[in-house]
This record gives sequence, structure tokens and C-alpha cells, in this order.
Amino acid sequence: MVDFWYKKVIFILKIFSINKRERMAITIHQIAKQSGVSIGTVSKVLNNREGVSDAVRIKVLKTAERLGYFPYIKARASGLFREKGKYIAEIFGHATYHLINEINYGISKIITRSKFYEIKYIFDETETSGENRLKLFLEHLLRDKGISGLIVSFLALDDKLINDLLKNNIYLVLINSKNDETSYVTVDNFKASYLATEYLIKTGCKHIGLIIPETRNVPVWQDRKEGFKKALLDYNLTYSTDLIEYENTFDIQQIKLATEELLKRNNNIDAIIYSSDWQAYAGIQLLKEKGIKIPDDISVIGFDNLEFSSLIEPSLTSVKQPMEEMGKIAANILLKMIKEKKRIKEKKILNTEIVVRNSTRRI
Repeated sequence: MVDFWYKKVIFILKIFSINKRERMAITIHQIAKQSGVSIGTVSKVLNNREGVSDAVRIKVLKTAERLGYFPYIKARASGLFREKGKYIAEIFGHATYHLINEINYGISKIITRSKFYEIKYIFDETETSGENRLKLFLEHLLRDKGISGLIVSFLALDDKLINDLLKNNIYLVLINSKNDETSYVTVDNFKASYLATEYLIKTGCKHIGLIIPETRNVPVWQDRKEGFKKALLDYNLTYSTDLIEYENTFDIQQIKLATEELLKRNNNIDAIIYSSDWQAYAGIQLLKEKGIKIPDDISVIGFDNLEFSSLIEPSLTSVKQPMEEMGKIAANILLKMIKEKKRIKEKKILNTEIVVRNSTRRI
């Protein structure tokens, strides 16, 4: 997975301002200063060169993202898109780098065997005006003749925007999102959340909390919330909005605060489901700091089954999602559309699996 940082063309993008001059004004000097590293290090990261640790690489990319660095403009100016129709754009929404990494790994396995190149962007639609910035950027892509196809992950696109893309001969596949107008590859998030909640109930938990990003228009979080609710009601347990705490970030301190807020509102909580393993890790740290025993006092379940989940203490029960496989399927569908020059509405819904470890009691 580390190869993701070194071998692929990565453009981490978040448009913070509609003003083009402001976007283009950000320089690598500013990124270096904010990151606390040298200009040479920033240059290596932005040009995807080796010789930089993963920790520093991620720090620089996050700083560039936060400052609104706009490499797409630089790419156009340097003639990156000179070859018409040779590029597949990949846009990722609100997710951890681990998830983006796994999906991209699957996409890249397919795309690198084709005649196309990859360009990647990250948007956080949970930020203020994030949805409007995404629309603005996609409208910009419509005018670019270098893009043949688009893979969008963890983002909801409206019908008009999808139709505009298709009218401009830009083929589209969604990952972990749904729209009847185009192809998509996803997991059954409703079922995944239902089964996770059901598992906790079967271990004896009766007061289960959920920490999740705000739903807005993103189907993933809405489906997971509804699956959680349905499982509680099916087993005649009380459902209340007080059982849900919304947290959009993956920042450890923020997740700890969200966990604390959930516990304050519900002093009898005996299990918590987190929207990602990374959030669950932060939650476990908070529970341990408060002297709460896991899973004796509170059980914890995460999502994604990331590699570190088996290494932390206690090891984390997690919902495994076939992210790499989703990337492969999406890339194959997209290449098929481009080759046949026709729109395909293929729907792929994959299964998840609960990997039981020591953060939950056994049934």
C-alpha cells in the first residue's frame, strides 16, 4: 500500500475559495512553513518522489489541502492534459487516507494496465460550502478535453451534474454512493450497520451508541444510521436521537470529545459503533483514560478492518469492506464504457463481514 504514495500521480485538492487568484497564490514556501519542513521536502511530496517518510508525506499533503493548494491549475499550465482523452480522474470525498489508499490500490491495478493515466483529488463535502466547491470543480472538469472518465468515491452527485458529465462524453462510476442514472459499486451500508448493531445486541448490549459523520446528502452515512435504528427497533430496544453523536473529522481529540458527549447524554451506554476504525481507535483511548473496561463495560465496533485493528489493545472488532475489490470493479466498468463508447448502468452491491476481536463480547 505504501506504493500508493510513490508510484501514482496524486493531486490532493480542496477548493477553499472561489477566487482564482487566491487559489493560485498558495506556494510551496507557505506549505513548507506551515508544515515545519524544508521547501525541498515539500517539492518531493508534491512531485511524488521518494525519500520522504509516510508521516511527513501525509502531513505535507494535509497542509496543502488545508491551505487550498490548487495543483490542477499547475497541471494544466504545464501541459499535463495535452494528450486528449488520456486521463481518468478519481475524486474522493470524506474518508480516511487508509480507505482512499485501498480503493485507489484496486483502481490502479486495473488502470495501469490500460492506456490511461490517473489523476486524483480529495474533497471534504462536510466542510462549509463543500458541496458547492465540488460542483464548481466538476463544472471545471467538463471543460477539460483531457478527461475520458471519472470515478467518484464517498460523494453524492445530483442528477443534473451526472447528466452534464455524460452529455460531455465523460463516463462516470460511483463508489460507495448510489444514483440510478449511472453505474455504481458499493456495499450494503444499511445491512452492514444493521448486522453490526444486531451482533452487539446478541452479546447482551442494550444501550448502543453510534458516532458517525453528518449525513447531509451522502448515502453511506444515512444508510448506516437507518440500519442502526432498524436493528434497535426490531429487537424492541429504545431508539433515540440522543444515541447518535455526529463527528465529521478523524482528529483524535475531536473524536474523544464526541465520545465524551455521547457518554454524558447516555450514562448507561454499553456499546459504541464508530464509522471507521480510526475513530474507534480514538474512542478506545478515551474510554481507557476514563477507566472504562473494554468490552466488559462498553463494547466497541469499528468499520473498515484496517491493518492496525488487530494490533491495538484490545484488538478491534470491525466491519470489513472489500475496498480494493470495489476499486477494481469500478475501474473495469469505466474502461468498458470508454472502450464501447456507450453508457452503462451497472449496479454492484458487495457484502461486508464482521471480523470479531477482543473489543466486543462473544455471542
